Amino acid sequence: MATIQSATGPIDSNELGFTLMHEHVRVGWGAMYQQYPEMFDREHELDRAVSRLKDARAAGVKTVVDLTPIDLGRDVTLIAEAANRSGMQIIAATGIYYTAHPFHFQMREDREMQELFVRDITLGISTTGIRAGVIKCATEPEMHPMNERVLRNAARAAKETGVPICTHTYPANRTGLDQQRVFKEEGVDLSRTVIGHSDDSDDISYLEQIIQNGSYCGMDRIGIQRPRTSEQRADMVAALVEKGYAARITLSHDSCCNFHWAPEGMLDEYAPTWRLTHIPLDVIPMLRERGVSEGAIEQMTVLNPRRIFGGD
Repeated sequence: MATIQSATGPIDSNELGFTLMHEHVRVGWGAMYQQYPEMFDREHELDRAVSRLKDARAAGVKTVVDLTPIDLGRDVTLIAEAANRSGMQIIAATGIYYTAHPFHFQMREDREMQELFVRDITLGISTTGIRAGVIKCATEPEMHPMNERVLRNAARAAKETGVPICTHTYPANRTGLDQQRVFKEEGVDLSRTVIGHSDDSDDISYLEQIIQNGSYCGMDRIGIQRPRTSEQRADMVAALVEKGYAARITLSHDSCCNFHWAPEGMLDEYAPTWRLTHIPLDVIPMLRERGVSEGAIEQMTVLNPRRIFGGD
């Protein structure tokens, strides 16, 4: 067992239950909030998040890992309030996403980036006292020098604190393998890393290579119908399970309760399956139809998240 820092306090790894490993309470552009706070209705966003999280709880989800890093509009007080009001356990993240231009660190020493990640994890984010429990980093569409700096500092912070790393990748360029290379060079235990958005790939040999290198395949864009439908994503999960890889797969949607990159309501109309309940209500039955056992489903949704966070 391990103690995990959630947005509302420490929890035991055995308390995670059915866990969605890659979701967001809110995604946006921090510069907009800073310059135009009057454009955003925080209470409305909170109500929307609480409603969606309650729906997920009713569908059997017990824990959500919110992988919103520093530069995607992270607001840990919003996350904590949504967790308190909904009853959902939420684990917040540190890290950097837009790895081409984290301007604050452009001419600073690497240790400053590492120290910030470590502070978020060990002391709390800013002055909130809310501690991150996971590190998020990204590679898209390819590795470049600043991206590699972010990955290496994420790796060093993970080694120092013991928290896992979850990533965003561009599978068409097989960037998950680039991430694994950097993490391995930094001495990270790859069994504590989730290579995200692996289900955007139709190349099973690429996914097998990620798994055989020691990481988890984050099948975590389920519900986004491009570049692959939910049915095609379920087919790939079932194929990997049939090959014996259930112990190296996690499931999630990468959904956003509040998504400021589009007008409110647009995604509800154009992406109706991109929601926190799609996996438990729709995709789990798809997997059963494809012969995936209850044991394998529990492995992917309960046991693997527990192990990733250092549990038994």
